[in-house]
Formats: sequence, structure tokens, C-alpha cells
Amino acid sequence: MKASRPTTRLLVATVGALSLFGAACSDDDTTTTTAAPTTEAAGDPTTTVADVETTMAETTVPATDPMVMYEGDLVGLFSIDAGACADGAVTGSYFQMVMPGGTAEAGPFIGNADSACADTNYSLLAAGADGGLMTGAAQAAPDPAFDATGNGLADSIVAPVTFFAVAFAAATDPNEAMPMVSAADGVLTGDLSAFTAYYGTGIFNQGAPKPDGSGAAPTGTIDPETGVYTLEWTSLIVGGSFDGFTGVWHLEGTFAPNG
Repeated sequence: MKASRPTTRLLVATVGALSLFGAACSDDDTTTTTAAPTTEAAGDPTTTVADVETTMAETTVPATDPMVMYEGDLVGLFSIDAGACADGAVTGSYFQMVMPGGTAEAGPFIGNADSACADTNYSLLAAGADGGLMTGAAQAAPDPAFDATGNGLADSIVAPVTFFAVAFAAATDPNEAMPMVSAADGVLTGDLSAFTAYYGTGIFNQGAPKPDGSGAAPTGTIDPETGVYTLEWTSLIVGGSFDGFTGVWHLEGTFAPNG
């Protein structure tokens, strides 16, 4: 009976150790198993991420009217898109000449034997060295204004255009009113009385209105956001081979303000 006491004590100790180990395991499970906290927006413990996302989705930028960029006096460069003929249609910038008694809308026109178009009533224009027509500044003809055969040499506004074997050129006379164009709600008008043509050693005012105030002002349209424009005018030719004819000018391009 005495020999069995150590065995009994060992059994009791083992049972006790197992009890302590089980309690420890129970404590670890309780510590590591916790409920996931509610996600909250930083700085406001009562606002959840879902609330923030909903608020952002409901916030809209108020609609605003487009900014009008081209209004009032337009001082800068009216660039000139080159004229072109394709499939019978004429696009871009061009010049026509109406016979005496005719109109710009119905003609009759005089054909240009050197026209690049099948419809020779159109003489196509292309931008000159300055890129087009400047307002608020003069684009004077060079001195001399003609070569030995009467071709016009001015090339700042448009490149010289051959018309019946002789090139006409265009410039603005610095002795006349400074060229000016203004816009109001997308409609153009202005004073181009200084616009002058050079042809066959002759100098012909092609302004609108004329320097004496006669004739109509130029008219056109402009996109107030992009500056894309059209500008047209007519001007009576006085003197020379085409006395009594009327020049018809049509420019297209994009306006770019100075600065």
C-alpha cells in the first residue's frame, strides 16, 4: 500500500497541469476572437464611409453658361484658310468679280482664266506672310509695289493671285483708317476702308466701306468660343481695266487676339 503513494501523487499532479493548460487555452480563444469594428470616417466617429460616398455622389457642379471670349472690338489676326475646289464645291477663302450691274449674290461674274477651279468665277486665296488680315495695325504694300511686268508684290495678307496672267495683291493703306472688326453676339462688322488691291501697276481701293463712307461695311460671323469666323464684303472698282466692276471678298479662318 505504501508503494502506491508516489503514483497517486503523480496522477493528481498531471490532472492539475492539464486543468491549467485548458484554462490557458480558453483565455487565448476569448482574447483573439473579437467583433470587427464599424468602419468610420476619419474625424467624425458618427459618420461611416458609406455616408461619405453617398454625400459625394449627391454633390454636383452647378451648370454655367460658356464664357464669351470673342466680343467687342477684335484686335489681332484673322487667319486665312486657303481656298479649295473639290467635287464642285468651293471652300475656304476666295475672290470674285461681278460685272457692272450685277450683284454678289447672283452675278454675272467674270471668270478668271487662271482660276484653279472648274468654276472660273472663283479666284482662290491663300494666307500671306503674316498669316492673314490684321486689325489694329497696317499691312502696307512694299515699295515698289509692282515688279517690271505689273504683278503686285504685297504678300502680307494674302499670297498674290494670278488673274488673266497678271498677279493681284492686297494690302492696307496706312493713310486710311486702321482696320477694325468687332463682334456682337457672334455677328461681325467693322471698318476695312483701308483694304487696297494692286494689279497691273494700278492701285484700287477695295475697302468696305469706302474711305469716303460710301458702300456697306463688311459682315460676317464668329464662334464666340473658338474664334472661327467668316467675313465678306463687296467694293466697287474705280478706274483701270475693270472700272465699274465690283470685287467680292470672302475670308474664312480663325481669329487670334494680340497677346
